[in-house]
This record gives sequence, C-alpha cells and structure tokens, in this order.
Amino acid sequence: MNYNSNGYFKAKAFVASEAFPVSGAVVRIYEGGESISGADFSLRTDYDGITPTISLPAPAKAYSQYPNSPEQSYAVYNVEATAPGFYSKKLTDVAVFSGVLTILPLEMVPDAGISRDVNPPYSTNFSMITENEELE
Repeated sequence: MNYNSNGYFKAKAFVASEAFPVSGAVVRIYEGGESISGADFSLRTDYDGITPTISLPAPAKAYSQYPNSPEQSYAVYNVEATAPGFYSKKLTDVAVFSGVLTILPLEMVPDAGISRDVNPPYSTNFSMITENEELE
C-alpha cells in the first residue's frame, strides 16, 4: 500500500469513565495489518492523561472518497498502553485516515496490586474481576 500522506493520532488514558486521567502512561503505536510504513512510536501521557499529537503515515485521502476504491482508504495501527498500577491494554486495527485526527480513548483498569504470577488467596470473601469478564 502506498502511504504518501499523513494522518494524526493522540490518545487519552483514564479510569472510571473519564473521571480520572492516567498520567505517565506509555502508549506505543506500531504498524498493523498490511501496512508497510514501519512506524513505531512511543508516547507518554501528560498530567491530563493525553499524549502529544503525532503524524502517522496514511494512504491518500482520494482513496476514501470513492466507495469502490481498489486501495484501503486508511492505515491500520496497533496500540499498547502500559502504566504502573494498571493492567496493560492492547488494541488492534486502529484506523488512521489522511488529514484526520484520531483520538483514541484508553480506559485503563487498576490492577489492585495483584501480580499475575501470584495465585490469589483462597477465601469466601475474596473476589477478582478481570477486564472484559462478565459479572455473574
């Protein structure tokens, strides 16, 4: 795919439905899908939980203006977010269009100090909820 244009990207990390920002989170953006851009960036969130805006390679805007275009009209990136005290988050197939700012919300989940390598204590009063797990 020919990436002869640029789109823009920034992320916003938070907890509790945007009630509290996550400052100091590291957000890594790297190529995914069929992209050939070789892009690999790492950003850090500020006090407000927002990364700086960066420019990313993307296909020309003309591809998105025709429904039967032979080329994909957007670039595809993967995003990983990590922060001390939170579970890591990974998103795939994040679309970036030419000339458009993509703002990616990253709802982080606190890890409550429980290491993944340690078995939790067995107790009738203990419960653990992991991300994306349905409550029963």
